Amino acid sequence: MTIFEKAAYTVAGVALLLIGGLGASHWLANTVPSRPKGVAANAVFLWAPAVGFPGGLPRRGSWLSCNDGATANRCKLSEIGGSPEYEGDFVPYRHKGPLPADQLRIDPEKTRQQAIWMGNVWVPIIYLENGEILIPASKYEEGERLLEKLPPSQ
Repeated sequence: MTIFEKAAYTVAGVALLLIGGLGASHWLANTVPSRPKGVAANAVFLWAPAVGFPGGLPRRGSWLSCNDGATANRCKLSEIGGSPEYEGDFVPYRHKGPLPADQLRIDPEKTRQQAIWMGNVWVPIIYLENGEILIPASKYEEGERLLEKLPPSQ
């Protein structure tokens, strides 16, 4: 084997390792992390925008779950590792009563689109699969104004 052949094999090997590494990092960055202890079974993972490495690493996002209640739905936002970030009452858009548990299936794609600052936490306006929208009760007017500014298709 000549020195050129050895160099060609070395370059090809390095290129394959780089391509494989980028593919693996892309796969890992787009795989929902395992549910941490203490995060509800009905929680969905909300992806945060990727920053840094082109493959999307490190993974960023939050877990979100909602439960039914007597006067409002209670929703909890937890960071990717499971530590609570925000928990509070949410009410349906247009002031309907609280929704039953079987209707609280969160649409993670739409839910990532709008949010409201609650102290130092960016809390999403929650879109449900059945078309209902939940707004943090303590910031209802702000959430309602935000939704009314959106084009009719959203």
